[in-house]
Amino acid sequence: MDAPFNEDEMKTSVNSIITYVINGASTKLPIKERDIMQTIDKKGKLFNAALQSVKEILKEVAVPESKGGKCYICFSEDSGKSLLMHDEKQKRQLVLLFIILSFIFMRTTTSIPNITETHLQNFLKTLHVDFDVPHEYFGSNIRKLITDTFVKQLYLKREKSNSDLETEIKFCYSWGYRAHQEFDKKCLLLTTAQIMKKPAKTFGTKYDEVCKDEEDAV
Repeated sequence: MDAPFNEDEMKTSVNSIITYVINGASTKLPIKERDIMQTIDKKGKLFNAALQSVKEILKEVAVPESKGGKCYICFSEDSGKSLLMHDEKQKRQLVLLFIILSFIFMRTTTSIPNITETHLQNFLKTLHVDFDVPHEYFGSNIRKLITDTFVKQLYLKREKSNSDLETEIKFCYSWGYRAHQEFDKKCLLLTTAQIMKKPAKTFGTKYDEVCKDEEDAV
């Protein structure tokens, strides 16, 4: 039986999807399958076949947001390690993000996998960074950057606290999906140790965690 579409149609669709993905990657927001379909105006078997082809082509840099999910994220393994890939505004945001992710990593454990928003706010205040005060280096809206932008970009995961004892709605933070893809925990640990002028082994649990991750990656 002949294929329902020819080779030229397939190539055009694949190129259109790749172009859409690359153009959308700069926002670091999840790319929705339905938006791709609407933009390139292709549906059915042709779209599904082209999308599968694109997934294979971009498998090193584009992955589903979740298992079986209809959203995808594009990431770079160098994004969290090098400032050379970003403009000045992005560099400053990346510095703040690095600080926050380092704090979350160093403060969380298997039994306590997140930190409260209050805890994060108090930590940032020690660095003269306030959620509700414009910052000369990091920008005019710190709260939006942390609670909205970083969350939508999947660098941070922000969830409501599950405590039934609290009447006020409170939030907790942990690493988001993109953070796990782009940031190196060993780098965060070594940087923290250097700032505190201590050997990395001093942070026993975290040092063991990093070593285990390296062993699993081999």
